[in-house]
Amino acid sequence: MPQKGEHTWDLIIHYHRCPECGFIIESRSDYIYSSGESIKDLECDRCHHSFQAKKEIPPSFAPLMGDPQPVEMDWK
Repeated sequence: MPQKGEHTWDLIIHYHRCPECGFIIESRSDYIYSSGESIKDLECDRCHHSFQAKKEIPPSFAPLMGDPQPVEMDWK
């Protein structure tokens, strides 16, 4: 049976535990890549504690052949 409907955007749902009270937070925003880390700013709905969730990015060896990727920001 074919799939019904098509999404034109990525569906993102992450669950995080508040380090202060242990409440589970549902987040629909994606991580932001910054300085080699993926970071997301969150606030607990119960105790209003603000914290950052970090996701580690495994080191990559690519590209081994060909041209390297251009830099994200030119600091000149």
